[in-house]
Amino acid sequence: MVFNSLERKGALILACILGGILFLPRQVLPESHNLFLLTAPVEIKTDTGDIKRKPSPQAATYPKYAPEPPAPVELNSADSLALLGIRGIGPYYTSRILRYRERLGGFYSVKQLKDLKMKYFDVDSNTHLFTVNPSLIQKKDLDTMSFKSILRHPYLEYEDVQLIFNAKRKFDTLSYSLLEKEGILPAYKLKKIKPYFK
Repeated sequence: MVFNSLERKGALILACILGGILFLPRQVLPESHNLFLLTAPVEIKTDTGDIKRKPSPQAATYPKYAPEPPAPVELNSADSLALLGIRGIGPYYTSRILRYRERLGGFYSVKQLKDLKMKYFDVDSNTHLFTVNPSLIQKKDLDTMSFKSILRHPYLEYEDVQLIFNAKRKFDTLSYSLLEKEGILPAYKLKKIKPYFK
């Protein structure tokens, strides 16, 4: 093998260090000093006869502490601090829940939180943390609302709002009962928007 000059210097320095560690102590110090060898273990004796030991107390039994389950949060009247108090809901999810509640007009079921598609919070396993009071839902009058304000509702799409306003032009007035009676929207959409419109 061929070494370059830096590798030769490194090998020489390493050989000097190893020689100094292994051979130099044997040449300089006499054999009686075991500088690098372990000596025989020394046994230490303690006299325990004079010490009075306290009797060890029996392991104290403490009552098991079970944390009190948090009081359920009412979704239609909760503020951001109440929602932040729930484990798993941080500031981001709190703001999303409050904005969604505002757009809807209120929640009629805890399962509506699934519409937010929260990746790190499982709604199904945490339904016991929430309650809903449907009487707090703000019902809106379809007849007085503008196209944009109806379109802001999360359960209605652009085509649905067009159908609603075509019916308004046709019948001159608009209400949820008219939408239901005339079958302007599909039944599943009517069922979803029923709590929100007069």
